[in-house]
Amino acid sequence: MAKTRTTSVTPAITPAAVFLSPRAIWFSLVLVVLLGLFFNAVSSILTPFVVGLVLAYCINPLVTSLQKMGLPRPFAAAIPVGGAVLLLAVVLVLVLPALAEQVASFANRLPIYLMTLEQYLPGRLSRMLDLNVNPTSVLRQLGLLSTKGAQLTVAALQQTLSGALWLFNLLLLIIMTPLVAFYLLMDWPQIMQTTFKQTPKPWRARVQQVGAAIDTKLAAYLRGTMAVCLTMGVYYACAITLVGPIASMLLGAPVAGLELGWAIGLFTGILTFLPIIGATMGVTLMLVVALVQYQLQIWEPYALLLGIFMLGQMLEGYVLTPQLVGNRVGLHPLWVIFALMAGGAIAGIFGMLLAVPVAVIISVLLPRLLAAWRESVE
Repeated sequence: MAKTRTTSVTPAITPAAVFLSPRAIWFSLVLVVLLGLFFNAVSSILTPFVVGLVLAYCINPLVTSLQKMGLPRPFAAAIPVGGAVLLLAVVLVLVLPALAEQVASFANRLPIYLMTLEQYLPGRLSRMLDLNVNPTSVLRQLGLLSTKGAQLTVAALQQTLSGALWLFNLLLLIIMTPLVAFYLLMDWPQIMQTTFKQTPKPWRARVQQVGAAIDTKLAAYLRGTMAVCLTMGVYYACAITLVGPIASMLLGAPVAGLELGWAIGLFTGILTFLPIIGATMGVTLMLVVALVQYQLQIWEPYALLLGIFMLGQMLEGYVLTPQLVGNRVGLHPLWVIFALMAGGAIAGIFGMLLAVPVAVIISVLLPRLLAAWRESVE
């Protein structure tokens, strides 16, 4: 009787099985926990390295283009980093003294503004809203509020200036960031290649695919958002500076420009990277300074500021963001807002800075992880 020969068939190892194998999952979790503990331990010195990494990532295409033109990689890296350092030097030498002078001038006039505001605004609002308001009680509450605000401000300044750590961190950021960016740019191809080789061989094809998708979205967000912030900062600074001359033309009488106008404009433009939240903070700051300065005596500056803000939002939403960022990021507004709030709750301002880039990375990884999970179950 002939014996039947049985052949064993080895089941194919799918990508899902590789990614979701118990050994891979546990090792990955341990690695993530260890990295989290390490970065938490050195969080006080991470800022220049993170900023330098973002700067290197954003200008790496320019360095690659210069290298293709025949420049050695170190020289190609030194040119844009040197340009960034020169721009920072110009800002420190020209912009900061002018800003300090405007802040000092505004601080000198602020008591007069507040005194006029306390004497004028309660009665004005009472007549406008037809309310029975006791000016004495309103003034008392305003005085208590001003005193409390002054106490909190002094306490915050004392806490900030209590040690030299803040100065050390600032100098560390200014000095170390260009150095970090330069060394990263100089060795960027080798760093990427070495990092890729550290991944297990069965993962490499998938890692390369996922990395390309993350690079497409993250590059579109970072480089596009930086361009949008710069453009909007210039727009708001120039437009708000013209509020005084335009209001003077409309009234036929001289109207002072908005205090700290160009600084508020630049600040509002920089805040563009925080969708909705940044715009709200910017327009609130404009209107608060206008209220302190103009005190509802004329309406033209308020109308001009609101018009500038609305035009800026249209310019950002319908022209700059579609052209410079495009639809490659593809994050839902609710996901962006949640990411910003979560980042702020976890790590404050620094967390908000990293919130959207992390959300972009998660938006690439999460669908693939879910697909691998479904594939392993089905």
